[in-house]
Amino acid sequence: MTGKKFFLSSLILIIAVLAVLAGTVFVVDPFFHYRAPNPDLYYRLYDQRSQNDGITRHFYYDSIVTGTSMAENFKTSRFDDAMNTRSVKVCYSGATYKEINDNLKVAYESGHSVRYVLRPLDYSLLFRDKDVLREDMGDYPDYLTDRNPFNDVKYLLNRDVVINYTLPVLGHMVKGDAAGYTDFDEYSYTDNDNVYGREYVLMGIAGFDAPQQEEVNPRAMATLQGNIEQNVVALARNHPETTFIYFFPPYSMAYWGSIRSEGALSAMLEGKKAAIEQMLECDNIHIYSFSFYTDITENLDNYRDPAHYCAEVNDLLMDKMTQAEVSGEATYDRITKDNYKQYLEDEKELFENYDYNKLLAN
Repeated sequence: MTGKKFFLSSLILIIAVLAVLAGTVFVVDPFFHYRAPNPDLYYRLYDQRSQNDGITRHFYYDSIVTGTSMAENFKTSRFDDAMNTRSVKVCYSGATYKEINDNLKVAYESGHSVRYVLRPLDYSLLFRDKDVLREDMGDYPDYLTDRNPFNDVKYLLNRDVVINYTLPVLGHMVKGDAAGYTDFDEYSYTDNDNVYGREYVLMGIAGFDAPQQEEVNPRAMATLQGNIEQNVVALARNHPETTFIYFFPPYSMAYWGSIRSEGALSAMLEGKKAAIEQMLECDNIHIYSFSFYTDITENLDNYRDPAHYCAEVNDLLMDKMTQAEVSGEATYDRITKDNYKQYLEDEKELFENYDYNKLLAN
């Protein structure tokens, strides 16, 4: 065989192998980039950034449970039983408001009629710029979320996609495993992997001082208002047919003690007030806050760090919100135009005057 024929034969072989690999990924489609799951295959759901766009775009549902790690331990079955819905859970651990909102927009762009959206509003992300993404968590998979077909090569000929996602799906098929995909109660569920206890919450904390509180500066407030407008309010305004159930998570009292020690408590509470006032402009945004659940927030054994609570708290929060939504009855947890000023005054009184150092007692 001449050198030229060998080169051409090798080139054809390489192209053929690449075509087979790309074709296999295309047919299996483990990230649901092109279509809903193949009903004859089993898919494991475990990669939020890679799989959530496809879930939102191609799965069948009428409601969405989303958010950061504050929502990961929610059970969609619990929501569906209470609200008579069929929901998906698409969480983004550590994500900014923009990343979550961008995914929610996909639901409408792909033709879904969404009845409810359940989503936490993390205090720690309120003052982030409206356009910032968590680039520190690895490369963002734009080739999956944009509609540019030419960069799909990053998906179709991705070594990790082939080995760690496509081949396991085929392996389930060869073994004769039942078709389907990971239950949404289990998808992103982390409670079994977490370790909770006050020793983890208080790690590195020797005491809680009470320095002079700093007011939020105008630039930071403008950043917050831009974030809320673009990534929280605008979507609700554009889709009055959807009820957006937003809640401020019950961070532990140790979190609020640290915020006060840093002199940032007043600014955080002013930021929360501004965010609530923006959201109250939309009647289809229902706001909940759980600051006064001190039986939870004082018990640091409910937490794995100052903010992240256990799955039992997720269950309680969901039950409280769905019961209020179904009954329509006014509750102290539901923030409205009529009660928000009083609620925030009571909350400020609690966080400013709480004896945080008692949390350090054995």
